[in-house]
Amino acid sequence: MYVLEHSEDFGGHADDFAFQKTIIVYEMSGSIYRAYSRKRYASKEEIQFGDLFSTNKIQGALIFPEFSDKFTKAESPQYPALIRETWIEEVKTCELLKKNPHPNIAQYHGCVVVDDGSIRGIYFAKYDETLMARVNSARRSKIDFAYERRQADRDEANRWVEGIAQGLKHLHGLGIVHNDINPCNIMFEGDTPVIIDFDSARPHGHDLSLVKRTHGWHDERAKVALPMNDLAALLEIRMWLLGEVDQFQF
Repeated sequence: MYVLEHSEDFGGHADDFAFQKTIIVYEMSGSIYRAYSRKRYASKEEIQFGDLFSTNKIQGALIFPEFSDKFTKAESPQYPALIRETWIEEVKTCELLKKNPHPNIAQYHGCVVVDDGSIRGIYFAKYDETLMARVNSARRSKIDFAYERRQADRDEANRWVEGIAQGLKHLHGLGIVHNDINPCNIMFEGDTPVIIDFDSARPHGHDLSLVKRTHGWHDERAKVALPMNDLAALLEIRMWLLGEVDQFQF
């Protein structure tokens, strides 16, 4: 079993919004499947086949877009990061970033293409760990973690936030909004924060009604891709790192 992606599903009443299950898409013996797990995972490497239930096979033609000669084909991939049903949008963003690199934005190497000409993944440089894993490896809730950060290193937090801000400034300058800035989408190369995961990235002004965003890290009233979406999420990360719970926006 090779896990292609996993995401958490939250539900319940408005006053009792809680984790329900993890949605997992994986490949086995050349076929693609979607399944669920009652567990939460810090990384896809933790997912075990025995955790899964309600497994359904997915037709590959419904998932994988056709490769275009306008895209870059990866020749010797090493670090896969497979994308989801909006793959084509992410590839377009990555191609733009490949032509306009920045030290605070993940380095894209190209698409993985199979014999039928479809894209089965994209490849990025390998980074050390996510911001979430670096400071909150126990995966405490947003509120619980922030309450425990009263003695946070303010200089360190500000340094990381400034690096992320520089990456966002570059991205916005290219006309792109990330739309899903959260501690799991920030990784580190040494002590340099790097923005990853562009499947929710869209051009300025794009409608976001069908775009995936992470619960608790975005303003649900924001329905259009605007730079302020990313800046508000970055401010939320800063408050989270500093333990300033009373300053949370969402």
